[in-house]
Amino acid sequence: MNNLLSLFLYPSNWNLPLNLLLLGLAAGYLGVTHPWRRRRPQSTPVRYPIFFLLSLLIYYFALGSPLNLIAHELFSIHMLQMSLLYIVLPPLLLLSFPAWMWRPLVRLSLVQRGLRFLTRPIFSLFLFNGLISLYHVPWIFDRIMASEALHIVSHLALLGSALVMWWPVTCPVPEMNRLSELRKMGYLIANVVLLTPVCALIIFANTPMFELAREPSELFPVLSPYDDQQLGGVIMKIIQEVVYIGAIGYIFFHWVRKERDKDRREADNLPEDSGIEPAPDSL
Repeated sequence: MNNLLSLFLYPSNWNLPLNLLLLGLAAGYLGVTHPWRRRRPQSTPVRYPIFFLLSLLIYYFALGSPLNLIAHELFSIHMLQMSLLYIVLPPLLLLSFPAWMWRPLVRLSLVQRGLRFLTRPIFSLFLFNGLISLYHVPWIFDRIMASEALHIVSHLALLGSALVMWWPVTCPVPEMNRLSELRKMGYLIANVVLLTPVCALIIFANTPMFELAREPSELFPVLSPYDDQQLGGVIMKIIQEVVYIGAIGYIFFHWVRKERDKDRREADNLPEDSGIEPAPDSL
């Protein structure tokens, strides 16, 4: 345990170039959005820079901190890293950019056609969950972990597919929002269902499935390889459930509030002798 914690104390275990790159991105983002916020406060509410900075922190913690080193030793930490990068980060990153920043890009015909194709709900649903499931096929996983090039390619593919998967839900450009609230909730429930088999396979396998989970780790020898694998599956499933159910809950209450406001407006427009009472102020 002490060996595990001591990794965070050495400056050399923190990725300085990535840190500088992300600081540059943060400075550039704030440099673009801050003048707009001063001139038009409604154009970039404070939640956008908060989401962006939080996205950068999550990305750096996952790939620039000693967590990235530990993820090559412990399967459970690798699954935590994956959950942060491909489940927690994507919706925050998409919600970091206001519509006025997206529109110049999505107005390009090639980009617009590509987005409309890639973000079709059925396609994006199976693309992300299919890649996650394929990634955890034991012989594929072992080869990816043994090759830096394959590791980078798989990271880009999974992050891209995760952003594509979350686009129909978060959709930062209102005119491209094609799903109603009910369909968004159904879409997220389908994601929960599709990721369950791979998590269940990892959790309930009788033996360690991956090379990473077959040898005891010197960093945390108390945890057996089999327990490490089970813990990894549990971590990913719990984080997925928390994020997806949280998103479903937010969408549901937003939908209820919108429907209630709609009922009020319709009631306010009724003639006085209609015999229909206005909607109550609360549910």
